[in-house]
Amino acid sequence: MRHLVVESQAGQISAELLRRGVAQDAIVYAVVDVVAPDVPMAAIAKAGGGFDWLDQEPELYSDDDLVKPAG
Repeated sequence: MRHLVVESQAGQISAELLRRGVAQDAIVYAVVDVVAPDVPMAAIAKAGGGFDWLDQEPELYSDDDLVKPAG
């Protein structure tokens, strides 16, 4: 097994692997660290889709559930 560390833009990873001699039909397992300091974490979570299932969940509370102050 060969270990490579590739620092590349997402769209260029395949080309970088080919450039380093990895065969095009090779099976590659990858661990990806995304470095995107200019992107807010909420935008990353939304793009990832991990919370999309919440759109199908019923709303449990509404403004009517707010505690009204006495007086």
